[in-house]
Amino acid sequence: MIAIAGLALIALLAWIFWPSGDDGDSTTTSAVAADTTTSAADGSTTTAGETTTTAAEGTTTTAAPAEAVVTCLVTDLAGVDDRSFNAAAWQGVQDAVASGAAAGDPILLESDEQADYAPNLDQCLAQGAQHIVTVGFELGDATATYAAANPDVTFTIVDFAYDPEIPNVRGLIYQTDEAAFAAGYLAAGVSQTGVVGTYGGLNIPPVSIFMDGFARGVNHYNEVKGAAVSVLGWDVEAQDGIFTQTFDPADPAVVAACEGLLDEGADIILPVGGAINLPCGTAIQTRGIEAALVGVDVDAFVAAPADLQDLWLVSILKGIAIQVQRSIEDQAAGAWTPGVTVGALANDGVGLSEYHSWADRVPAELDTEVQQILADIASGALSISG
Repeated sequence: MIAIAGLALIALLAWIFWPSGDDGDSTTTSAVAADTTTSAADGSTTTAGETTTTAAEGTTTTAAPAEAVVTCLVTDLAGVDDRSFNAAAWQGVQDAVASGAAAGDPILLESDEQADYAPNLDQCLAQGAQHIVTVGFELGDATATYAAANPDVTFTIVDFAYDPEIPNVRGLIYQTDEAAFAAGYLAAGVSQTGVVGTYGGLNIPPVSIFMDGFARGVNHYNEVKGAAVSVLGWDVEAQDGIFTQTFDPADPAVVAACEGLLDEGADIILPVGGAINLPCGTAIQTRGIEAALVGVDVDAFVAAPADLQDLWLVSILKGIAIQVQRSIEDQAAGAWTPGVTVGALANDGVGLSEYHSWADRVPAELDTEVQQILADIASGALSISG
């Protein structure tokens, strides 16, 4: 494992292992980190592959079904069409169907509000689900409750982990700050105004870890190059920044966050929170300026509307689909274990996408430096906390 010190990792570990909730009696906490792919010097990338699973000694694998697993997925509030982690998790379920591990016609239940979590989980059980996939930290408490009450059902949760582990739950988390660090370095090198920015939906570890890694990457660029690129929207020392307090792209606060950064000269922006990046793309197009966005979770060039494709400099990726698929396949094969699966650069669980339309605007020397940063973080030669 890579030894990474600093506030970003402290926040990540705290989110995983410290109790959440105001009453102090909950043992669930969540975390996110890193994405899924490592780009090559020519701009190509390799998709996230192997990930590692850690489980406490003495745990046992859950019993495997004799046939394809009946699978149900419950989304968070962003819905399955978020072009982000809900969509990626659902893709993982569909891939498990294609591999024969999951039964055909998997169950998809979308949550419009937090009050939908319990009814949706009830519906999964009522329809005979043997494996339930829940997406997002907001489903952490509900997942723990239902897992405890249904020990014969296997659960996989994206962007969340538990301590102590729950015998029938596997948590999938990601060290996205590793890939975000390289993205920040790239953004600083591409920026023409010397100002880049970021904003998020909520100041929670699954969001802020992207922003923190990005800002640290910009700072690293400044140290290496003797430059003075400014990063707006995140303060590394204060661990706070610009947040919309919503993941709804139609909320006026989302547009305001982006417009504020553009007004201050930012020409590369990292929005973190599903589709809250789309209004920023529209704002850039309306202004007719030379600016770019950095995507998260999945390759935004592929996932976002075609009319925004030219705006994506790069995306910070998570191996969500493959990890969800493998969890279901593990159960079908009788090899499933609980615990925490951590995606990092070292195991191709996170990474960067191709540069796509921006490939000709990324100097070869800069790209080489970005690839070296990815390799050095993966090997432990470079600490992202400086």
